[in-house]
Amino acid sequence: MKRSPVAAVFAAVSLFAGVAYAQQFPARPITLIVPFAAGGPTDTVARVLGEAMGRDLGQTVVIENVVGAGGTTGAARVANAAKDGYTLLLWHIGMATSDTLYRRLPYQTLISFAPIGMVTEVPMTIIGRPRLPAADLNALVDYVKKNAATVTMANAGVGSASHLCGMLFMS
Repeated sequence: MKRSPVAAVFAAVSLFAGVAYAQQFPARPITLIVPFAAGGPTDTVARVLGEAMGRDLGQTVVIENVVGAGGTTGAARVANAAKDGYTLLLWHIGMATSDTLYRRLPYQTLISFAPIGMVTEVPMTIIGRPRLPAADLNALVDYVKKNAATVTMANAGVGSASHLCGMLFMS
């Protein structure tokens, strides 16, 4: 069977037609949603990450703080964004517990998001007032047991890493 030169040219052009119309990613700024307040640890990580991403990708990465409801407001913004890779979410361990902490979420945690990768590990530290009569962890445990009615624990909010670590410590 003899092939027409016109058909061969058409076939070759067809192979590359999609490439001519495809845009290089990213073709516009990327938004990185931080579902917590500006200036906090997650925001700080996002700004360092955004700067590095922008440099590597040759595109602006806009950090947007969308606060409220233990991070679920920002997560909902990302879950409802176009599925084009231009809206990303930076969240932490709290996302793993949101399904159990909230009766109704505006998204389905396991379906609405696709993990990209771990960015950092954040150590948790126990701190107290300067005159706290506990110099190490064992002394703190003893102090808390003896003064349970008056000892308080601060954290960044329900479901936050500091809340979960505090609950684990209390158990």
